[in-house]
Amino acid sequence: MNGQNSNGNFFGNGSYQGNTYEYVFSSGNESSTHSTPPKQSKGGGRRVALTFLLLVLCVSFSFVAGFGGAWLAYTLRAEEQTPGDGDVNKAPEPENVYSETPQNVLDKTGPARSPYGSAGEDVFSVSQVVTMVEDTVVVIDVTVKTGSSFFGSQTGTGSGSGVVISADGYILTCHHVVDGATSIKVTLNSGVKYEATLVGSDEDSDLAVIKIDPTEDLVYAEQGCSADLLVGECVVAIGNPLGKLGGTVTDGIISATERNIKMSDGTVMTLLQTNAAINSGNSGGGLFNLDGKLIGIVNAKYAAEGVEGLAFAIPIDHAYEVQLDLIQYGYVRGIVDDGLEMVDINFDNFNWYQQ
Repeated sequence: MNGQNSNGNFFGNGSYQGNTYEYVFSSGNESSTHSTPPKQSKGGGRRVALTFLLLVLCVSFSFVAGFGGAWLAYTLRAEEQTPGDGDVNKAPEPENVYSETPQNVLDKTGPARSPYGSAGEDVFSVSQVVTMVEDTVVVIDVTVKTGSSFFGSQTGTGSGSGVVISADGYILTCHHVVDGATSIKVTLNSGVKYEATLVGSDEDSDLAVIKIDPTEDLVYAEQGCSADLLVGECVVAIGNPLGKLGGTVTDGIISATERNIKMSDGTVMTLLQTNAAINSGNSGGGLFNLDGKLIGIVNAKYAAEGVEGLAFAIPIDHAYEVQLDLIQYGYVRGIVDDGLEMVDINFDNFNWYQQ
């Protein structure tokens, strides 16, 4: 009876039927027929041995090939995961934050937004953050030409704050801190003073970059990702309130992440809102998360009788793109400046002539 095994292959019946060979013996007219089992040929044993040997060799070869292939695949994968010093695919070490590839810094979004905000789950205390970043915030003093009179030109002074963004002396601050300045002086947290030059300034974003030439590498702020901020996340502000209290630390929370604010000159900006105490002179200072990352540049507050805790900062994601353009080009690309200025004309002052 034929059947089918578990692998779906057909097999024959279990009996063996040999061939019948007839042997004829002749003795005169007598004849007889005998049926006997077949005789095994002399070469059958060798064929069985060769078949068995071939089977063993095939199995051995398959095992060796499979093991060798697995070992080779593991070796290649290990080399891809741990590239050597000469591997061109090895990720470059991060340098100063004004890298020419902002997407490397800005592209920090993961598969899902962290419920812990921009600082993550394991955060530092306020005092630890201050220890980490206090040397990155500087005092800026400017001299401004205010106009001229019969007795000569008039000058004024002003103060603000700034944040060091590179080891070789680039400093990020606000446009309105250095606007119209004829001289800029920077005082580090250590008390060392430097003359600074204006690299570039942008009125629309209220951001500016200045440069000093330090005698040694400076501690600079590591820029975070303001897009990851959550309302209620704790932040630390460091600046120079009243122009006399450099290095002042205040703390608070993020009150709103995208607040549209109309500035006194009519410019509308989308800013971070915080309840950290901010005063005149804080402009250009840093707003840090509890991971010690710079997430905003302080630039405004709402000042009115009976109003408290309404301060604002430029999100660092936007500031980062602006600072790159200012450093590389001295201006922000993509903004058309036709050089024209609108002037109101009173036609009553003209003499009209009839043709």
